Formats: sequence, C-alpha cells, structure tokens
Amino acid sequence: MIVKISGTYTGLSQRGVLLDVKDITYEVYLTAFSRDHFQLKKIGERISLYTMYYIESNLAGGHMTPTLVGFDDELEKEFFQLFTSVAKVGVKTALAAITVPVPTIARAIECSDVYTLKSLKGIGERTAKKIIAALHGKVANFALVSVEDKNAGGIQAESGIEDEATQVLLQLGYNLNEAKKMVGEAVSKNSDIGTAEELLEEIYKNRANSSQKR
Repeated sequence: MIVKISGTYTGLSQRGVLLDVKDITYEVYLTAFSRDHFQLKKIGERISLYTMYYIESNLAGGHMTPTLVGFDDELEKEFFQLFTSVAKVGVKTALAAITVPVPTIARAIECSDVYTLKSLKGIGERTAKKIIAALHGKVANFALVSVEDKNAGGIQAESGIEDEATQVLLQLGYNLNEAKKMVGEAVSKNSDIGTAEELLEEIYKNRANSSQKR
C-alpha cells in the first residue's frame, strides 16, 4: 500500500500531477482545488504527497486501473475519505467537486448550507442534503486545521478561544464584523464553552438553526 510519495514535480496531467521518482514517472490524481494550486509550483521542485490508493474501474470496457490520489497532508486525506463515504459521492465525483478549500466545505456541512454544497461541481441539491445528513457533526474539526497548524509552527494566539474562533471564521471567508457577531452570540447562549472547537460548534449550530427558520 502506497501511503506517501516524494519526487520531482515534472508538470500537470489532465487529472493531477506528474512526479518523477528515481526515473519512474507517476501520475497522482488531485482534487480540482489542489491541481489549480500546483500551477504555481516550479517544474523540478521536489514535493511530497500523502496518498490514497484505489482501483478505478471502467465497467463498459472491463478495465481495472490502479490509481493514486494525492493530498498535502493527512487531514485533507481524512476529509476526502469521509466525503467519499457518502452514498453517490465516489472518488471521481469528489475529485471534481472539491474546488474550494476543505474548511469551506466543512463549514457548509456543519451549517447545513445546501446552497454552498450544491455549487460544487457535480453536486446537486439531493446529494448536498445526503452529504449534510451523513457528515453533519463529524467535520467541525476541519475548520480548526489552519489555526492549529500555524500555532504549531510558532504563531501563538494572542488571547483566548474567542480570538482563535474569530481567526478561523476570517479564514473561512467571513468579515470581521460577521465573525465577532457570531462569536458573541454563541458565547451569550452558552457560557460553559471551554475550547475554540466547542465555540465553533456552537456557532455552526446557531447558523443551522437560523437557516431552518428561514
């Protein structure tokens, strides 16, 4: 089982990237978002990707093709595996559908935001609702990834959990006023919150309740 691959980046393929590993060139499939990101990389740059191995089948032609899917880190891989566990969301569908950062999709799931999910390529309203039903409450931690990774690299949060949650919301596309309002409302409704993750979960719950009342 291949779980990680390192090599020299030699260019883009139609569905991913080409990596040269000791004179053998591998094609590694990427999500649409990751593939676009690779356009900024330089040919000859050495890169590493965490990988998921699966067999791509062509029922019409009877072909079974071993395939590698690549991810920048293990958390992205974990999210992809959760995403593809939903009925009607296979590997091909997920690769095309993930056109935005993983935290954006995780936020949409936790907020029961059907509109954002159905805007993903190949995801209709029925499938969006299936994704929410299957994964709601299971992906809130993916919204914290960027903040935690930066902190691990030496950027420490200047104050408490409210600041951490606000930074996550800013990275997810909310403006400062929106983020502060959501944080304030969540804290006022639940004074027992002890971590940034719990605070974000409270915010997502409030957003979901608001959406259902509309």
